[in-house]
Amino acid sequence: MLQKISRKILLVVTFVICIHLMTGCFLDKAISQSNSDALSDTVESATVSNNTITNQSESEKEKLISNGHIIVLDAGHQKKDTSEKEPVGPGSSEMKVKDTSGASGVSSGLREYELNLMVAFKLQEELQKRGYDVIMTRTNSDEEISNIERAMVANNVNADAFIRIHANSVDDSNVKGAMTICQSPNNPYNANIYNESRRLSVDILDEMVAVTGAKKERVWETDTMTGINWSQVPVTIVEMGYMSNPDEDMLMSTDDYQWRIVMGIANGVDRFISEQ
Repeated sequence: MLQKISRKILLVVTFVICIHLMTGCFLDKAISQSNSDALSDTVESATVSNNTITNQSESEKEKLISNGHIIVLDAGHQKKDTSEKEPVGPGSSEMKVKDTSGASGVSSGLREYELNLMVAFKLQEELQKRGYDVIMTRTNSDEEISNIERAMVANNVNADAFIRIHANSVDDSNVKGAMTICQSPNNPYNANIYNESRRLSVDILDEMVAVTGAKKERVWETDTMTGINWSQVPVTIVEMGYMSNPDEDMLMSTDDYQWRIVMGIANGVDRFISEQ
């Protein structure tokens, strides 16, 4: 009897051990499969992430591909005034001061040479995103560079457009608005590029006013500007607004409005280039 009981107990124990071993085996497989699936998901996720980064990098590279057009930006004025003079045009006996520090904001206290450079840097960034090769006549306020030297930068690279960034100032604080400036059709130095300069001036003024909502003044044609007279490529002076007007001065000192000016000018450049 005892032998039979012992055999039954042994069989039960053996059965329990087998069940335990089989269960462990299944668990190991499940865990192994789970780990395998997790690893697969990780690898797949990493692959997707890497592809996304690659696509983003390629997208950024595409934005920086040159469209073959050269734009020279001239942030008007400089920190130091100079009493030295230079000819107002090639072969001219009339002399003008090489450069000055420009106007000052009646509300912001910002100096024009500082404002011009702020906007020029933003415009450089935007134009480069649009595929233009951009050259700056100056990149800091301590550089001393005359109006002739600024024009020669554009001439030497045969720029598609020479854009001179400025801000206005007059005695009447009520005057406000944006304008652009180019030579007249009778300019004794570069009348041959009048049509292109006029078109550049119109395109930029129209687009800048459209984006900023600024009052549109006019395209002023004058043969008194040294930097225009010495230019042999399409040229315009952009007068962004009046630093002598308290409200417009404060607007121009803000980052948001500067970007609106930049977008308007860049749109004008696009329009000008598309019309060539």
